[in-house]
Amino acid sequence: MSIGLLSTIASTVVAAFYGGTVSVLALTATFARRRTLRREARSTLALLVPGRPEEFREPSGTRGRFTGAGPTE
Repeated sequence: MSIGLLSTIASTVVAAFYGGTVSVLALTATFARRRTLRREARSTLALLVPGRPEEFREPSGTRGRFTGAGPTE
């Protein structure tokens, strides 16, 4: 096999793992029940995805639970 083909395969595998990791962390940061788990997932996402703020504040009054409410207008 040529070096170019091996390099292409390796970069595709790395991109797939990176995308999967970011997706799982984003879901965890959004839907985890424990506040500490959400906070840790968000801080890890801030390291992996450039341009994201490191800390997010939860809406006041939710106390870390999912309310089921959609976006407000």
